[in-house]
Amino acid sequence: MPVYYNVSSRLFPILQGCPSAFCYRPVDMPKFTVLFGVFFVVFFSTLSGQRAWDGAYLDFKADNDFFYLPDKTDQYFTSGLTLEVGREEKAPSPLFAAPLARRRQFLRLTQDLFTPRRIEAREFLKNDHPFASYLVLTYGTGYADEQLGFGFSQQFTAGVLGKYSGGGAMQNAYHDLLSFADRIPGWHYEVKPDLILNYRLGLRRGRRLGRVFWLSTDLVARLGSLYTDLAPALTAEWLALRVGPKRTVRFELSGQARLVGYNATLSGGLFNIDRRYRGLIIPERLVGRAGLDCFVDYDGWRVSGGIRRITPEFAGGRGHAWAWIGLRVQPGWRSAISTRNSLP
Repeated sequence: MPVYYNVSSRLFPILQGCPSAFCYRPVDMPKFTVLFGVFFVVFFSTLSGQRAWDGAYLDFKADNDFFYLPDKTDQYFTSGLTLEVGREEKAPSPLFAAPLARRRQFLRLTQDLFTPRRIEAREFLKNDHPFASYLVLTYGTGYADEQLGFGFSQQFTAGVLGKYSGGGAMQNAYHDLLSFADRIPGWHYEVKPDLILNYRLGLRRGRRLGRVFWLSTDLVARLGSLYTDLAPALTAEWLALRVGPKRTVRFELSGQARLVGYNATLSGGLFNIDRRYRGLIIPERLVGRAGLDCFVDYDGWRVSGGIRRITPEFAGGRGHAWAWIGLRVQPGWRSAISTRNSLP
C-alpha cells in the first residue's frame, strides 16, 4: 500500500528536471524576477508623487494545516501562498469629512490548494472536499479614519481555477523529486478549469477602549465566480507592548459568521460548469470562523502568525484548523505613517 504525503505544502525547493508541463524552469526565473520587480517599482511610482518606497511594503504569507501542531492534518484547505506589495499613506478620502484619511493600495498574488480527507482516493468522493486550486491576482484599495473609527475597502480579483493554476501539477512535481513520496492520483478529478472574476467590499466600524484595546465590527461581501457570500465579523485587538512608534507587539482575536451563496472550490466555476460534484457535495449555508493572531513590529520589519478554525463547510464534512506565518518589510518606514492594520 503506497503512502501519500503532501510534501508540496511543506517544502519549497527549486524545481529541476520536472516532468510536468506546469513546472517552472530555473532558466526562466531571472527574467521573471526582473520583470516582476520592474513592474512593481513602476506601479508604485505612479501612485503618488513620493519616492517609490515611501510608505510601501512587501508582504509574504504562508498558510498550512501542517503548521497547526496539535493536529498536523492534510485536508480541506491545506496550503496557501500569498505575495503582496502595497503602500500606506495619508490621502484625501472620497467618503470621509476629514481632510485626510489613511489610504492603502496593494497588489496581491495568491495560490490556494484544497484536498479531500482521503488524499489517496482515485475516485469521486461523496461528502468530501474535491481537489481544487486557484491562482488569482487582486488589486485592492481602502481608506480608514481612526478618529471617526470608520473604514472601507474594495478588491477586484481575476485568475484561474483548476489545473491551469498549477496546484496539482506543482504538488505532484515535488513528489517526483522525493524518493519517499508518491504522486497523488486524485488531482485527475480536480474541479474543471474556469475563469475567476470576483469583487469584495468591506466596511469597518471601530471603537477604542482605553489606551491599548480596540474593538471593531466588520461586514464583508463577496460577489463573483469564486466566492459569493456575506460575512459579519467582530475583532478585538490588544496592544500588549509598545517601546516606540515602530516597535510593538499586538494580538487580535476575531470571530466571523459567513452566509454562503457560492463556493467554486466545492462546486466548480460558473462559466465552465462542472456537474460532477452536484449532489455529491452539499455546501453548508452558514459557516463560522475564529482566529487568533500575533503581530510583532520592529522598525521596518513585521513578523506575524496565527491560527484559524472553521466549522464544516459541507454536509458530512468536519471542522478544520490551520495556521499561518507572515513576514513584512517596509523599506520606507521612517517616512511612512503607522502601519497598524485597521483596514477591513
